[in-house]
Amino acid sequence: MSNWKTTLSSDSILIPRRLEERDQDRLQSIYRLLQKTHIEGDLDLRNIPITDLGNLTSVGGNLSLRNTKITTLGNLTSVGGTLDLRGLKITDLSNLQSVGKSLWLTDNLITNLGNLQSVGGNLWLRNTPISRLPKEERDRILSRVKVEGVLYFE
Repeated sequence: MSNWKTTLSSDSILIPRRLEERDQDRLQSIYRLLQKTHIEGDLDLRNIPITDLGNLTSVGGNLSLRNTKITTLGNLTSVGGTLDLRGLKITDLSNLQSVGKSLWLTDNLITNLGNLQSVGGNLWLRNTPISRLPKEERDRILSRVKVEGVLYFE
């Protein structure tokens, strides 16, 4: 076996930047990303303190906005994968027209599905104002949306 030795000098020691600086850099990187209109893959923005989606109109993969400070989906029209909006304070889906897989609206203030036309998987409406509506009114709201999977209300 060979015998090896590592010597550290003051020039080779990594000094971590302050956490606040790293968080600010990450947030600035996300804001630059949101200047695009389309993102091909997945976009995970969980627990990021952003308040809007910038110019974003479509995401090819999954989009998670769980526990962000977003109150509107802005210009977003389509998500190719799953859209996770759990725990948001949005009341409607704005311009959103289609979600390729499941749409999670659990624990949300959603009262209106806006322009939504199709959900390729399950639609989760647990603990939302829509889930508490009388059946006739809830059915009227949902009649405009083609849901390939299961509707979850309770």
